[in-house]
Amino acid sequence: MRIRSIVACAVAAVAAPAVLAAPAEGIIDGSFTESAPWSARLYQDGSDGYCTATVLSAEWILTARHCIGGEHRWGFRIGDIEHARGEYVDAAPGGVTVHEQADLALVRLSRPVEAETVTLGTAADVAAGDTVTIHGWGRTEQDRQSPRLKNARLRVTDTAATDAYGGRAIDATRIDGVCAMGDSGGPMFAANGRQVGVLSTGGAATCQYTHLGAFHDWIDSVTGG
Repeated sequence: MRIRSIVACAVAAVAAPAVLAAPAEGIIDGSFTESAPWSARLYQDGSDGYCTATVLSAEWILTARHCIGGEHRWGFRIGDIEHARGEYVDAAPGGVTVHEQADLALVRLSRPVEAETVTLGTAADVAAGDTVTIHGWGRTEQDRQSPRLKNARLRVTDTAATDAYGGRAIDATRIDGVCAMGDSGGPMFAANGRQVGVLSTGGAATCQYTHLGAFHDWIDSVTGG
């Protein structure tokens, strides 16, 4: 099956930032995730918004900028591997902050949640040649959205690539799976379990994840550290 390029979706987001872009494409092949208490699924106006996210703290969610925009009511289902389950929480009014030069968005929740949070990695946590793990609810090899969170392993080829908005990104190629529609905003984890990337763009065999090691100061400035 030839999957639709995530790059095209990201370009649409750049051209019309006030409109929710068609999300990046989902995990093809790979495996089902057994547990992901740090996971979050984006909803738009009460409906499944087809993007993945992670819980950064009790009040903050991390996802991709191209997933979120326009005058909508945003919310998340949190902490369950089934995308239609988990605790639902709305975003706070005016709670979306996007990076102006990278494919990152931080969303403040309307109330704190009790959930496991991710630990963010640094530039030292990922290098070319490393094996990393990605997660998402995206489209599968059966060409339909997965109701259950999936994961796949990729090999890092470059840590100075660029994302959809020109921000620093990690480029990686498939080992046992690859990103697809619905995985946008989802995490890349280094071997030590730290989140080092957020899915921005990709294609049939490679994915580009915004490099979180380059944006710690911005994240801390928005969330209060």
